[in-house]
Amino acid sequence: MNKTDTILICPLNWGLGHVSRDIPIIRRLITQKFRVIVAGDQTIIDYISYEIPDIETELLPDVNISYSKGNSQIIKLLYQFPKSIYSFYREKKLTAQLVIKYNPILIISDNRYGVRHPNVKSVIITHQLMLKMPKYLKWLEKITNRLIKKLVSKFDVCWIPDNPLPYSLAGDLVHKYSLPKNAILIGPISRFMDDFTLNNSQKDNFHSNNKYDLLAIISGPEPQRTILQQKLSQKLSTQNIKCLIVAGTITENSEIKQSKNIAILPHLDSYILANYIINTPIVVSRAGYSTIMDLWYLKRRAILIPTPGQTEQEYLAKNSLKQNHFFLKQSEILDFDFTQHTVKETDNKFQFDEKLLDKNLANILITLQH
Repeated sequence: MNKTDTILICPLNWGLGHVSRDIPIIRRLITQKFRVIVAGDQTIIDYISYEIPDIETELLPDVNISYSKGNSQIIKLLYQFPKSIYSFYREKKLTAQLVIKYNPILIISDNRYGVRHPNVKSVIITHQLMLKMPKYLKWLEKITNRLIKKLVSKFDVCWIPDNPLPYSLAGDLVHKYSLPKNAILIGPISRFMDDFTLNNSQKDNFHSNNKYDLLAIISGPEPQRTILQQKLSQKLSTQNIKCLIVAGTITENSEIKQSKNIAILPHLDSYILANYIINTPIVVSRAGYSTIMDLWYLKRRAILIPTPGQTEQEYLAKNSLKQNHFFLKQSEILDFDFTQHTVKETDNKFQFDEKLLDKNLANILITLQH
């Protein structure tokens, strides 16, 4: 195996969670001198180019799922199901073209089931082995589990970024039904896996120049991302605290916008964001799984606001109560007193093997030699 060999990594764009959790994998492969190509839609390319400026990228269009403005998403998502089927077959076709162009030795797909090739070792990353359904569609959960297992079985390996029970972060999404035969629990993965802590002198400087009472991290698909930002801005402007909102948008203009007691930034690099999360008394965020893994790594509790009608986030937010996160509905923001919810460190009782990701990467790379 030649260390200049190419590895293709393809994250789903359903918000920036999938690509952000792939960052430690990308960095480790680059450190080992592999040529890494990140293929995704333009948002994915913009984000990963910001985080890793010299990364090579390829445009690989994603299914463009849109959300409803209301509190139920299921009808809107079911209506777009044919679009998802079309995207699946388009992914297979475009992946074949990328294989011809780059001749990769490995494809790592994060939740993109059409991104694989019969002649290339392929890994799928997913934490979602079943889809949480509203009560009137609960009977569909087992069916979706079987469908997902069938799709997963087409890959050589399925990496599940979670802990075993009873320390699971994903809960039912991973452990309600039996795991696929090719599945491996690789432990939570996060852009904050590596050392993002400040030394004592850096902490003093950080606190004197960047002190906020509340940090709100906005993310996810539109229009709900904008709705959340507007509601938080409206409420926080009435509270006697200094607030920073990270809007979760990738734009060329990264200047800070100041309004009353609120500063708004479109995005922050991982190092700075990690230290805001660690050092800000109150943290507010969506309840996406990648965010929950980030908080777990940084040992922080947060006020979690699931995207309305997104059953996975609603389940994860409630499931995270056992980690002492706080569950807040988006519809309750305007009546909520954020000043009464200082966020403290979590107590991660599970002894996590910090080298688990490295070991699984090594195992995959070893199989490529045979």
